[in-house]
Amino acid sequence: MKLETKATGPIGTLRDSIPAARGRTSRDAWNESGKKLTIDEFIEYHRQRVDSIDLCVLAGFAGHLLQKVKGENADDYPGLREAVYLIVQALESPAAREARDPLPHWLAEIAFAAGYLLKRFYVIPDHFPDIGLADDARVLHRIIERNQLELHSALTECIEVAAGNSRWKNLALHQRYRTIRNK
Repeated sequence: MKLETKATGPIGTLRDSIPAARGRTSRDAWNESGKKLTIDEFIEYHRQRVDSIDLCVLAGFAGHLLQKVKGENADDYPGLREAVYLIVQALESPAAREARDPLPHWLAEIAFAAGYLLKRFYVIPDHFPDIGLADDARVLHRIIERNQLELHSALTECIEVAAGNSRWKNLALHQRYRTIRNK
Protein backbone atom coordinates (compact mmCIF):
# COMPACT_ATOMS: atom_id res chain seq x y z
CA MET A 1 0.00 0.00 0.00
CA LYS A 2 1.46 3.34 -0.99
CA LEU A 3 0.54 6.42 1.00
CA GLU A 4 0.28 9.67 -0.84
CA THR A 5 1.16 12.43 1.54
CA LYS A 6 1.21 16.13 1.14
CA ALA A 7 3.91 17.57 3.37
CA THR A 8 1.92 20.52 4.64
CA GLY A 9 -1.48 19.02 3.94
CA PRO A 10 -3.88 18.19 6.71
CA ILE A 11 -3.96 14.87 8.45
CA GLY A 12 -7.47 13.80 9.29
CA THR A 13 -9.50 12.48 12.15
CA LEU A 14 -10.11 8.72 12.45
CA ARG A 15 -13.11 8.92 10.13
CA ASP A 16 -11.16 10.97 7.58
CA SER A 17 -7.89 9.06 7.91
CA ILE A 18 -9.23 5.73 6.70
CA PRO A 19 -9.69 7.05 3.14
CA ALA A 20 -6.35 8.88 3.47
CA ALA A 21 -4.71 5.60 4.41
CA ARG A 22 -6.00 4.14 1.18
CA GLY A 23 -4.20 6.79 -0.86
CA ARG A 24 -6.38 9.89 -0.70
CA THR A 25 -5.35 12.90 1.33
CA SER A 26 -7.88 14.02 3.91
CA ARG A 27 -9.54 17.39 3.48
CA ASP A 28 -10.14 18.06 7.16
CA ALA A 29 -7.34 18.99 9.54
CA TRP A 30 -6.44 16.95 12.57
CA ASN A 31 -8.05 18.20 15.78
CA GLU A 32 -5.70 18.83 18.68
CA SER A 33 -7.02 20.61 21.76
CA GLY A 34 -9.96 21.87 19.73
CA LYS A 35 -7.81 23.26 16.90
CA LYS A 36 -7.51 21.92 13.38
CA LEU A 37 -3.85 21.38 12.51
CA THR A 38 -1.87 20.32 9.45
CA ILE A 39 0.63 17.52 9.94
CA ASP A 40 3.46 20.06 10.31
CA GLU A 41 1.51 22.04 12.90
CA PHE A 42 0.69 18.79 14.70
CA ILE A 43 4.40 17.88 14.83
CA GLU A 44 5.34 21.40 16.00
CA TYR A 45 2.66 21.31 18.71
CA HIS A 46 3.93 18.02 20.16
CA ARG A 47 7.64 18.76 19.62
CA GLN A 48 7.37 21.66 22.04
CA ARG A 49 6.23 19.29 24.78
CA VAL A 50 9.25 16.95 24.61
CA ASP A 51 12.22 17.39 26.92
CA SER A 52 15.51 15.58 27.58
CA ILE A 53 13.92 13.26 30.16
CA ASP A 54 11.35 12.14 27.57
CA LEU A 55 14.16 11.60 25.08
CA CYS A 56 16.10 9.46 27.56
CA VAL A 57 13.04 7.37 28.46
CA LEU A 58 12.09 6.86 24.79
CA ALA A 59 15.64 5.73 23.98
CA GLY A 60 15.07 2.96 26.52
CA PHE A 61 12.11 1.75 24.46
CA ALA A 62 14.12 1.21 21.26
CA GLY A 63 13.43 -2.53 21.46
CA HIS A 64 9.69 -1.90 21.61
CA LEU A 65 9.90 0.34 18.55
CA LEU A 66 11.73 -2.36 16.59
CA GLN A 67 9.27 -5.01 17.78
CA LYS A 68 6.35 -2.93 16.53
CA VAL A 69 7.56 -3.14 12.92
CA LYS A 70 8.47 -6.83 12.95
CA GLY A 71 4.92 -7.90 12.21
CA GLU A 72 3.43 -8.38 8.77
CA ASN A 73 1.29 -5.25 9.15
CA ALA A 74 4.42 -3.09 8.77
CA ASP A 75 4.99 -4.57 5.30
CA ASP A 76 1.89 -2.69 4.08
CA TYR A 77 3.75 0.60 4.54
CA PRO A 78 6.83 0.97 2.33
CA GLY A 79 9.70 2.54 4.20
CA LEU A 80 8.09 2.29 7.65
CA ARG A 81 10.54 -0.33 8.90
CA GLU A 82 13.50 1.74 7.64
CA ALA A 83 12.03 4.88 9.21
CA VAL A 84 11.80 3.14 12.58
CA TYR A 85 15.39 1.89 12.30
CA LEU A 86 16.48 5.45 11.57
CA ILE A 87 14.51 6.80 14.55
CA VAL A 88 16.11 4.18 16.82
CA GLN A 89 19.60 5.04 15.56
CA ALA A 90 18.92 8.72 16.23
CA LEU A 91 17.65 7.94 19.75
CA GLU A 92 20.83 5.97 20.44
CA SER A 93 23.16 8.55 18.86
CA PRO A 94 25.75 10.55 20.81
CA ALA A 95 23.72 13.69 20.07
CA ALA A 96 20.70 12.16 21.83
CA ARG A 97 22.72 10.81 24.75
CA GLU A 98 24.36 14.20 25.33
CA ALA A 99 21.25 16.32 24.74
CA ARG A 100 20.19 18.88 27.30
CA ASP A 101 17.11 21.07 27.56
CA PRO A 102 15.96 22.82 25.54
CA LEU A 103 16.31 20.07 22.97
CA PRO A 104 17.21 20.94 19.40
CA HIS A 105 14.03 20.92 17.30
CA TRP A 106 15.11 17.90 15.25
CA LEU A 107 15.80 15.79 18.33
CA ALA A 108 12.51 16.75 19.95
CA GLU A 109 10.72 15.73 16.74
CA ILE A 110 12.54 12.39 16.68
CA ALA A 111 11.50 11.76 20.28
CA PHE A 112 7.92 12.70 19.44
CA ALA A 113 8.01 10.27 16.49
CA ALA A 114 9.15 7.47 18.81
CA GLY A 115 6.45 8.27 21.35
CA TYR A 116 3.82 8.47 18.63
CA LEU A 117 4.77 5.06 17.28
CA LEU A 118 4.65 3.52 20.75
CA LYS A 119 1.06 4.66 21.31
CA ARG A 120 -1.39 2.02 20.18
CA PHE A 121 -4.26 4.48 19.70
CA TYR A 122 -3.95 7.88 18.11
CA VAL A 123 -5.68 8.72 14.86
CA ILE A 124 -6.02 5.11 13.70
CA PRO A 125 -5.74 2.28 16.25
CA ASP A 126 -2.72 0.17 15.31
CA HIS A 127 -4.60 -3.13 15.44
CA PHE A 128 -6.86 -2.22 12.47
CA PRO A 129 -5.90 -4.53 9.59
CA ASP A 130 -4.44 -2.87 6.49
CA ILE A 131 -4.61 0.69 7.85
CA GLY A 132 -3.50 0.45 11.50
CA LEU A 133 -0.06 1.95 10.98
CA ALA A 134 -1.04 4.49 8.31
CA ASP A 135 -0.97 7.47 10.65
CA ASP A 136 2.27 6.28 12.26
CA ALA A 137 3.94 5.92 8.85
CA ARG A 138 2.75 9.34 7.76
CA VAL A 139 4.01 11.10 10.89
CA LEU A 140 7.38 9.27 10.91
CA HIS A 141 8.03 9.93 7.24
CA ARG A 142 7.19 13.61 7.60
CA ILE A 143 9.45 14.01 10.65
CA ILE A 144 12.33 12.34 8.82
CA GLU A 145 11.70 14.51 5.78
CA ARG A 146 11.71 17.66 7.92
CA ASN A 147 15.00 16.72 9.63
CA GLN A 148 17.08 15.06 6.92
CA LEU A 149 20.16 17.26 7.31
CA GLU A 150 20.30 16.96 11.09
CA LEU A 151 19.75 13.20 10.95
CA HIS A 152 22.49 12.83 8.36
CA SER A 153 24.88 14.79 10.56
CA ALA A 154 24.00 12.90 13.76
CA LEU A 155 24.17 9.48 12.15
CA THR A 156 27.42 10.28 10.35
CA GLU A 157 28.84 11.03 13.78
CA CYS A 158 27.58 7.59 14.96
CA ILE A 159 29.40 5.93 12.07
CA GLU A 160 32.56 7.88 12.85
CA VAL A 161 32.43 6.88 16.53
CA ALA A 162 31.79 3.22 15.62
CA ALA A 163 34.70 3.27 13.19
CA GLY A 164 36.97 4.85 15.79
CA ASN A 165 37.22 8.09 13.85
CA SER A 166 35.28 10.42 16.11
CA ARG A 167 36.13 14.11 16.06
CA TRP A 168 37.12 13.89 19.74
CA LYS A 169 39.59 11.10 19.02
CA ASN A 170 40.97 13.01 16.03
CA LEU A 171 41.25 16.17 18.13
CA ALA A 172 43.11 14.28 20.87
CA LEU A 173 45.46 12.70 18.32
CA HIS A 174 46.09 16.10 16.73
CA GLN A 175 46.85 17.70 20.10
CA ARG A 176 49.14 14.79 21.02
CA TYR A 177 50.95 15.13 17.66
CA ARG A 178 51.44 18.89 18.24
CA THR A 179 52.79 18.23 21.75
CA ILE A 180 55.28 15.63 20.46
CA ARG A 181 56.28 17.83 17.53
CA ASN A 182 56.89 20.86 19.77
CA LYS A 183 59.25 18.96 22.12
